[in-house]
Amino acid sequence: MRASAQAGRVFVVVLLVLLATAAVIAFVLIHSSQVRSSPVVQEVLWRVSGRNSTTADIGDEVEAHVVVKAEEEYVGSMVVKLRKDVSFWSDSDYSTKTVPVDLRGGEVAELELDFVPNEASSGSLRGYFVEVDFTLTHTNWVMENSYPPRLKVLQP
Repeated sequence: MRASAQAGRVFVVVLLVLLATAAVIAFVLIHSSQVRSSPVVQEVLWRVSGRNSTTADIGDEVEAHVVVKAEEEYVGSMVVKLRKDVSFWSDSDYSTKTVPVDLRGGEVAELELDFVPNEASSGSLRGYFVEVDFTLTHTNWVMENSYPPRLKVLQP
């Protein structure tokens, strides 16, 4: 009788483990199926000495000004990247800024990243552009690949 009682206990334990595993899998599937949308990048402006511009000189103080609008609640962070646009090679990050955000649907956030260009647009360096990474949704937005809207930097 002991062997059958022990087998019954093992069966119950295995059954409980299987049920717990099924519950965890169901929770993960339900949670991951909730589609979240990333905020929408509405506008990106370059400000040089307080004025909107698509050109700057080496050494100018430049502000990348990014306006995003949440379609639905977005609580997490966004990474604003200023990148160098290099011809026939991998683009590189020049400056980054992580911004925590707590937006409700319909709300707008303005993100700014200040920098001073250290290299002119010549040779393999075409210019500078903005990329925004949405960490919560694991998506990103990249500025259009043309000049403008990308920033050209001139030798003073």
